[in-house]
Amino acid sequence: MGSKHKRDKDINHCKWCGAKTVMERMLLSETPILEFLETKIDMIGRQKIWGERADWSKLNLDSDVEAELLVYDEMLGNVGLKYVCEQCIVEDDRLWDKYYGEEKDGYIDMDLEF
Repeated sequence: MGSKHKRDKDINHCKWCGAKTVMERMLLSETPILEFLETKIDMIGRQKIWGERADWSKLNLDSDVEAELLVYDEMLGNVGLKYVCEQCIVEDDRLWDKYYGEEKDGYIDMDLEF
């Protein structure tokens, strides 16, 4: 009985999906990349939404879509320590490569060399 409880303290729940995980806490965004929103961004035009010359006043966005994008941007931009399972990390990496990877316009490599 004692060893079971000791093992249980090493099990946490994924912040993104709720699954049990033994992963350590990591510095990650509040939400994973959400494919349904990324698809919506692509349909509107990625450069029109996030580009340097993006001007939402010219897009005639529905107020619900605008609110959804603002919340999504805020959640992606806010990072903190959290437990996230391996499956969510793998899926988030896949979606990042798909929507923001090296082959995309405006890609910025943040790898620092010391």
